[in-house]
Amino acid sequence: MKVGTDAVLLGAWMPVPENCKTILEIGSGCGVISLMLAQRTSAEIVGIDMDEKSVKEAQKNAEKSPWKNSVQFIHEKVQNYTQKTAQKFDVIVTNPPFFQNSLKSPEKNKNISKHNDTLSLVELNNAVNILLAENGHFGVILPPEAAEKLEKLMLISHLFATKKTTVYPTPSKKPNRMLMMFERKKTVCEEDTLTIRDCGYTKEYYKLVNEYLSITN
Repeated sequence: MKVGTDAVLLGAWMPVPENCKTILEIGSGCGVISLMLAQRTSAEIVGIDMDEKSVKEAQKNAEKSPWKNSVQFIHEKVQNYTQKTAQKFDVIVTNPPFFQNSLKSPEKNKNISKHNDTLSLVELNNAVNILLAENGHFGVILPPEAAEKLEKLMLISHLFATKKTTVYPTPSKKPNRMLMMFERKKTVCEEDTLTIRDCGYTKEYYKLVNEYLSITN
């Protein structure tokens, strides 16, 4: 899978506490989010993905990077991973599949990465609730409708939204993504907006991602 805007947004946007020691990426794909986070923390990072080819690609990307000693990628479904590990993570991030009952691609790996047949929002909520440390932070990017559904599920698990960014593709279009962070402690939720393009990339988008990418208008 190619590096997408969603992954770049989440990797750049997700806060990482100074005392963070462990990070988990669910559905790590080619590893871009994990490698972005590795650039600004000394935490140990684990990426898991059920697609073996994606894991091998992520491993190659990590091996060629300066952060190969702090990032590892594992071929595993998160539903199984929760049963095999007792580890709790200070930060969990995911750019999950979100298409439901939609027309599918003939390419199997694209279906896995984009359609939630293999990881429903309920399963994601359950996994995060099991794996997140008591003072942990969970970050996710989803379309607004799916984000609303996940937030309701998280609330049942006593995980509360503490940071939200509504993402607009252009000023004239409706928002198409929501960046959200959840914690176990309920506080006032910090909310803002981000517009990606307006006669080229906006200054706010460039400011967010410019440490990681060379982008041009």
